[in-house]
Amino acid sequence: MQQHLLYLFLLINHFKMQNEIQRVIDYHSLGHKKILLAEDVAFNQYIAKQMLESWGFDVMIANNGIEVLDILQKNNFDCILMDIQMPEMGGIEASERIRKMDDKAKANVPIIAVTANALKGDSEKYFAAGMSDYLPKPFEEAQLFNVIEKNLSGDKNCNKEEKNNNPSKQNNKQNQAVAKLYDLTMIRSVSGGDESFIKKMVALFTETVPQNVSELKVACENENWEQVSKLAHKLKSTVDSMGIISLKTIIRSVESGH
Repeated sequence: MQQHLLYLFLLINHFKMQNEIQRVIDYHSLGHKKILLAEDVAFNQYIAKQMLESWGFDVMIANNGIEVLDILQKNNFDCILMDIQMPEMGGIEASERIRKMDDKAKANVPIIAVTANALKGDSEKYFAAGMSDYLPKPFEEAQLFNVIEKNLSGDKNCNKEEKNNNPSKQNNKQNQAVAKLYDLTMIRSVSGGDESFIKKMVALFTETVPQNVSELKVACENENWEQVSKLAHKLKSTVDSMGIISLKTIIRSVESGH
């Protein structure tokens, strides 16, 4: 465990450079939409907000399920992107409460689960809670766009287990970059050619992750394994988004307690 934490600290210090950029699709075909993003990790908030706003969407952010319910009472949205594991109230409970709202427009809003846990069978829990779809983290811009487009167009005929975001394809891409300490391909793909965005994401990583790692180290020393698991879960999507392949399995092992 200590080795893994030291590795992450070294990686953070190493993180200060490099550029490559890639842009694929025009994402303005859905027009102006209003999205509620439920996510408690600042790094993930910034990435998703950048994507959505670049498509011409309005985005409001909730840090937990309680905030989701409060914001939804006062606003209408075309879609909710709902993280599953959040403090105070998670995505499943928030979704169940939304589906019971008296206001039918609010109760029937598409809810897309966005989760770092893409285990077989988890999708059944999401759909049982009333969620419309799900998307594993980390996701590429095209994957997010496709799942939103599908749900806004009312196309629910796809096999929910297959989805348009096959994680194995994503892993194959990541495995091609295994020789690197990190791989900013995903960050670059959503930047739209904005180098300042890439620099901001690297800066956000170096600002927020050291604190998370320090907390993880303390929890480990205190043998507070529940807290260790929660902090590892919080770091998991950030590690994936930054293409830190060497920590992909490790952070999941720490989360699961192995």
